[in-house]
Amino acid sequence: MSVAKAIQDRKGEGNALGNLGNAYQAMGDATRAIDYQQQRLAIVQAIQDRSGEGQTLGNLGAAYYSLGDYTEAIACFKQYLVIARELQDLKSEGQVLRSLRLAYVALEDVKSAIEYQQQQLSMARKLLLAAKANDFTKVVKMVGLNPVDFAGADLSGVNLKATTLCGVNFSGANLSFADLSRADLSGADLSGASLSNANLRDANLCGADLKHADLRTLMPRANLSGANLSGANLCSAYLPSANLSGADLSGAGLRDADLSGVDLRGANLQSADLSRAELNNAKVENARFDKALGLSEDMKRDLQRRGAIFEAG
Repeated sequence: MSVAKAIQDRKGEGNALGNLGNAYQAMGDATRAIDYQQQRLAIVQAIQDRSGEGQTLGNLGAAYYSLGDYTEAIACFKQYLVIARELQDLKSEGQVLRSLRLAYVALEDVKSAIEYQQQQLSMARKLLLAAKANDFTKVVKMVGLNPVDFAGADLSGVNLKATTLCGVNFSGANLSFADLSRADLSGADLSGASLSNANLRDANLCGADLKHADLRTLMPRANLSGANLSGANLCSAYLPSANLSGADLSGAGLRDADLSGVDLRGANLQSADLSRAELNNAKVENARFDKALGLSEDMKRDLQRRGAIFEAG
């Protein structure tokens, strides 16, 4: 820093002060970190270094946050957000939105925390709409989100083809018209999600939670083994050769669904609506059809001959 001062290198002097502040922050001395970051802030503002100013405000916000001074942290983060957007620095914008959300969570201001999370989700959707397949992880990291943050998100029309989404929380999310073909959604939470007109060809939904989800869409050869589809809407869904073995389809709407060649072995279809459903060549050994709706007596006898289970009497 003394060299930078001697040669009147204001930017170098500011960088040195910032590095000292970061070092003290790493050592747990947030008070001294703030002192050095404030000195740097004065310099970068004087030389109109907007990128350096934003970075310094972010470091100051982090130091105040570590001291439990969330109000001051928020003030710094909000100034940083303005600069990040001015510079179209998407990575910094996403990270500062996350910092603001966490600061409001610490203040127990849930409404404001949700507001900043929604801004993150909006950024994610825009980036995913423009992105190539397999960019989900990159986008999530860029906007400062975690896979658990996507409950209720609007991801309609996004391209998630062949993306690994194991265990992601998409509960209540809007994924209509999304391309999820060959995506790995095993163990994902899609309860109450809208997947109408999505492309789920060859998708892996093994063990996924899809209760009350809207699945009026294309799912040929999808793996839904062990999935929870209770109360799901699969009316007119296209599921030829899909694997639904061991799935819970109790109370599901399967009216006009194409279930030809589907593996339903061991599945629970109690109280499901199968009116006009196509079950040609479906494997139904040990599948339970108790109180299933829309099955003629001839269809019931045929399913029983093929190993299906109906309630006694």
